[in-house]
Amino acid sequence: MVSVQLQVALRWIIEEGATPIVKSFNSERMKQNLQIFDWELSESDSEKIKEIAQHRGFKGERFVSEFGPFKTLQDLWE
Repeated sequence: MVSVQLQVALRWIIEEGATPIVKSFNSERMKQNLQIFDWELSESDSEKIKEIAQHRGFKGERFVSEFGPFKTLQDLWE
C-alpha cells in the first residue's frame, strides 16, 4: 500500500511540473519509482488531491524581495 501511495504522490508532483527528489538505495524501490511514467492521474483524482491541505517545510521567505521576481510568498508558490 505504501508503494502505491508514494507512486500517486510522485505522479502528482510530476503532473504539477515539479521535480520530485527520491532517496532510495533499494533497487526494487528505484524500479517502482520509475513506474510513475506509465500512467496519469484522472482529473477526478487530481481535484481530490488539490483539496488536501498542504504544509510546506520551507516557506521560501529568502526568495521574496521587493526587488526580485517574487514580491510575496503567494507569487513564489503560484
